Amino acid sequence: MITVYESIARFWLTPLLATIEPTHTVIEIENIPDFAQFNNAGLFSSPNDIHTQMLGGQVKHIEFKSFYLRRGFRDNAARQNNEAFMEALRAKIYDMNMNYDLPVDGREWVSIQINGGIYPSFRHENLSFADYLVPLRLEYIL
Repeated sequence: MITVYESIARFWLTPLLATIEPTHTVIEIENIPDFAQFNNAGLFSSPNDIHTQMLGGQVKHIEFKSFYLRRGFRDNAARQNNEAFMEALRAKIYDMNMNYDLPVDGREWVSIQINGGIYPSFRHENLSFADYLVPLRLEYIL
């Protein structure tokens, strides 16, 4: 069985980003990505995971991951474009969750949702770009 990171990066996040903006091509796992072309995303873990033993011997996992997207940030038009992109991303994640369009990897996925606000967590000193943080809540049974 592949890891949760590989499953999310390959089978969920990469196709998701491609439907909104095809220039996103690389998902780095637990590593600061090389953002040379503004076309990468990084996927990172959180220490707040919850694991609950179920009666049938299965374990319900609620994990929190975040991914970062680097976007142009120099002028007002770029920032407004980023807001439109993030709204489209939020809507697409909601639709995928409602349609159970979740990874097929041996886990019984329950949901993948945005867990909080999307915001620019880092801005370059000359404001040429910003790294936006997108927090996720993953729920699956294994």
